[in-house]
Amino acid sequence: MDIKSTNSTSVNTQSSTQNTANQQTTSSDTEPKLTNNQLSRQMMNNSILAAQEEVSIAAGDKSMALLYRAAIEAINEELAPTMGEDAVQKNAEEGIDYSPEATADRIVSFATQFFSVHQQQNQSMGFDEQVSSFMVKIGDAINQGFKEASDILSGLKVLEGDIADGVDQTYELIQQKLAQFAQDRLDANTANTETQEA
Repeated sequence: MDIKSTNSTSVNTQSSTQNTANQQTTSSDTEPKLTNNQLSRQMMNNSILAAQEEVSIAAGDKSMALLYRAAIEAINEELAPTMGEDAVQKNAEEGIDYSPEATADRIVSFATQFFSVHQQQNQSMGFDEQVSSFMVKIGDAINQGFKEASDILSGLKVLEGDIADGVDQTYELIQQKLAQFAQDRLDANTANTETQEA
């Protein structure tokens, strides 16, 4: 009886080990392939997390640089299906001003330079609808970028004090500048229409 139970245990252990190996092989075969954007983003996030030990509360400029890069990356991803990969190029140069005002200016400038391309790709829409759909697309991308950057900064435990204030201020400035961009386009279109009718 002892021999039977020992053999049974041995067979069960081997069977269990084989099932686990089969499950691991199956799960790795069925995992979805990552796109270049997803792989790039994963590598960027991994490098940021690997550098966690070097981040300190006083690293406000580096936090704004991360925020800027995350927003640009999200805009790139949003525009990629219609405007190609890396439509918005990232600036990783040293010496760039990462104050909330300068960061907001750069993000809005990069995002809004593609409005004319959006218009060409959506000629069946009226002008107001072109402006509205473009602002939704860019707004969603910027929100995604801010969420991802905030999540990373929270994970690094530096999203507090001046850094949190800077992120909030940058977001508010971007929203104001995007609203002004849309209003300027609508006003210019109205003025052109009135001039043509006169």
